[in-house]
Amino acid sequence: MPDEPDPPRKVYGFKEREFQRDNAPAAGGAAMPTAKDLAKLAGHHHNPGQRPGRAKADDPNDVYKVLEQNRQVADEHGLNEVEIKKVKSRRKRDFWLILVGGNLAIIGGVYFSGISVITLVFGLAGLVIFSLGLSWIMWQVMDKY
Repeated sequence: MPDEPDPPRKVYGFKEREFQRDNAPAAGGAAMPTAKDLAKLAGHHHNPGQRPGRAKADDPNDVYKVLEQNRQVADEHGLNEVEIKKVKSRRKRDFWLILVGGNLAIIGGVYFSGISVITLVFGLAGLVIFSLGLSWIMWQVMDKY
C-alpha cells in the first residue's frame, strides 16, 4: 500500500479585528489636549528643584527650632550619652555542659547496652557526630546570647 500524502499544513494566525473608538474627535473639532496642556489648565506649576527658604522667625511650627529644643533637653538630662557594656556570653558554659553531658550519655548508653565491637564503633561514631554537630550549631549557626 503506497503512503498517502500528508495533508496540507494548517496556517494559524490572528483574525483582523475592528476597533470601535469611543469619544472619537469630531471632524472639524479641536485637537485632543496633550498632557502638557492639561498640566497648564490645572493651574499651579510645581518645580521640584525650587526649595522654599527657612521658616519665618516667629513661626511656632519651625521644625528646626523644635528639633534643637528637643536636643537641648536630651543633653540636659543626659539622654544622648551612650554607655557600652561588655555582655558576658553564657554560650561557652552552655557548650561545655551540653558537650560533657551528651558525651557521657552516649558513653553510658554504650556501656549499659553491652560492650562489643559493634557498640563501640557506633558509640565512637555517635561521639564524633554529636561533638561536631554541637560545635557547628553553637559557634556557627546560633547568634550570640
